[in-house]
Amino acid sequence: MNSFPPLSIAPVQDETAPVAESTQAQSVVANQALQEWRAIRAQQDQEYNTSLLVDQEKERKKLVYQACEERRQKAIEARRQRMSACEEPSDGVLIKFKYPNGHTNMRKFRLSEPIQILFDFVGQDDIASEIFVVQEAASSRSVESSCSGSIMDHGINASSTLYVLWFSNKDVQEILSDQQNDGAYALHHTSHGQSSLSETSTQPSLSVPSFQPPLPEPSTRSALPEPSTRSPLPEPSTRSPLPEPSTRSPLPEPSTRSPLPEPSTQQPLTLFSQPQEILTLYDEPPLSPLSAQEPIIILDEQDESVSQNQSPVSTHHLGGPVDEIDLQTILKKMVSKVDGRFCPTSNQINVCRDNVLLCSLRAFKRRFFNPEAKLDVVFVDEDDNGEGAVDEGGPTREYLRLLMRAVHQSNIFEGHEKDRQLSLDTQALQTKLYMWVAKMIAVCVVHGGVGPHFFSERLFHQICGIPTPPATVDEVGDHTFREQLIKIQEATTVREANSAIAEAADSLSIIGALRHVSSLEEKDSLVQSAADFFVNGRLATALDQFVEGLKTLGLLEELRKNPAVFYNMFVSEEIPLQAKDLCTLFDVDFSVQGSNRRDRENMTICFWRDWLIDIEEGECSPVTLEKVLEFTSGASTVPPLGFPHRPQIQFLHEGNRIFPEANTCILVLRLPLHSSYEAFKQYMMEGILQAPTFGLA
Repeated sequence: MNSFPPLSIAPVQDETAPVAESTQAQSVVANQALQEWRAIRAQQDQEYNTSLLVDQEKERKKLVYQACEERRQKAIEARRQRMSACEEPSDGVLIKFKYPNGHTNMRKFRLSEPIQILFDFVGQDDIASEIFVVQEAASSRSVESSCSGSIMDHGINASSTLYVLWFSNKDVQEILSDQQNDGAYALHHTSHGQSSLSETSTQPSLSVPSFQPPLPEPSTRSALPEPSTRSPLPEPSTRSPLPEPSTRSPLPEPSTRSPLPEPSTQQPLTLFSQPQEILTLYDEPPLSPLSAQEPIIILDEQDESVSQNQSPVSTHHLGGPVDEIDLQTILKKMVSKVDGRFCPTSNQINVCRDNVLLCSLRAFKRRFFNPEAKLDVVFVDEDDNGEGAVDEGGPTREYLRLLMRAVHQSNIFEGHEKDRQLSLDTQALQTKLYMWVAKMIAVCVVHGGVGPHFFSERLFHQICGIPTPPATVDEVGDHTFREQLIKIQEATTVREANSAIAEAADSLSIIGALRHVSSLEEKDSLVQSAADFFVNGRLATALDQFVEGLKTLGLLEELRKNPAVFYNMFVSEEIPLQAKDLCTLFDVDFSVQGSNRRDRENMTICFWRDWLIDIEEGECSPVTLEKVLEFTSGASTVPPLGFPHRPQIQFLHEGNRIFPEANTCILVLRLPLHSSYEAFKQYMMEGILQAPTFGLA
């Protein structure tokens, strides 16, 4: 009988265990993918809703702007119609108006006339705001255009100069809203049949169409399919989310820009010296075409007419042959006297930025200093070491700009910031500081085309040899003496006049005007002679020194031959830069078309132009367009004769060079390349604000 070996049965493995583990792992992966998908979906929903709100706000602001602009134009047209039926009185008092862009205008008024006639005359300007204020330079009180009463009721009693201040659309809207609220409050608390609404509250209130379409609920939008473990996650790009702001069109149309930016958080800027009694203006970007500094559409063919409108004087007033010669022609002739190849040692100017005027005086007083030769400017740091720049033009431009600023703030001038005249300083007379400062002004004008832009009309006329009108009490710089003269001037009886004269006896005796009057005509004569002596007579020696200094490089001769040509350079305020000025100023050194470098450079130029627009609109404070030009060239404005050669933009492709760089001598600005607009904006601002003046080349 055969025997079989015992059977050995192998243990059976459980195949269900690894299958369960695999299913569980797949479930975990699927859940993770689902959570990631839901997070992406939620983020896209949030971005969509945010972009929709932004678009709605832009549309609302656009409608607000359009409504304000329509009302402003109607107000200007109404003023023009009223003035067309109002003749100028031949026996009236002459009042001069100075506008924010430096333009001046004048007309005669009867002081008993309603002050609204004065406002209608001022508000005919194309850039006038619906509501504005006027204010005398020496007064702390401004008069709003919605006021009523006669001209004399508001303290305008004689010939004077009034400064005009336009309001932005935002300010006008706030004023009208306050007036409407005040009117509603008064109406609510007034008995039936009576009206306590003021005249200003009757103006039409601002009505803006509402534009608030409802936001669609996320659930109403097309649903995306739930992801499975076998199909890949949908790409976020399949929903066409809103692109980042930096990838939008680099040069949006001005009409699509937000006309009403958010209020600035900076401290308010006061227009005159006593902010507690006058209007304050916030340092924010302009909101509508209400000033010469605003970012509006400007056509090339209009440039000539704009510049002509900004000229506050004519050949009739100043006797200059404006049509026969221009500023560029005169400056070219004067610059030809300067030997740009010759630079004597005595022409080296070692400048400490903390005291530019004193450093300049030491150089100008050197025995062999030659204003007709090239300047060699060396800036010195805090350790008294040269900054390392070789002066091939950049340091000189920077120095002339700083020098004119120091001259503007020197103690030989007094008066309003933009309307300064000579002050009397005995020490300055002894050291002939008036002459030396005038020499510096001549060098700034001829070597760099840098003008003062702060002379009063009286000072400008005096140096040009043009007869000036009699001085007014408002031009008396000493506050105490001015108040004494005003009290004498306002006296209505001889006894009251002599009493006021006695109070001012000490001051009047010093200038030889102290006397007893027997009639009101003698009182007026005393006040006039005292004002003339204070404004003109006592400054005769100082003016002689100043005129002597302006003979440098033949500037005085040209001033007296062509005063109208130089008026804007000496009296009118500087026209601020605009974004379009810097966009067209530079040549761009691009790489080959179609290369990867060219693509990045194109995007960087888009960033650059967007950034300039943001600066113009006040979004990059404290960086200004003037600071950008200073960083690039050393000058805050383009000189009248232009730069020696056209400035150029180059690019920094090295990854470790993230800040802008500039060579102010060869006029090259090197832009860093960044992948986003926000990074570009951040590093451009930091580079310009923190970089040493000539440390990068």
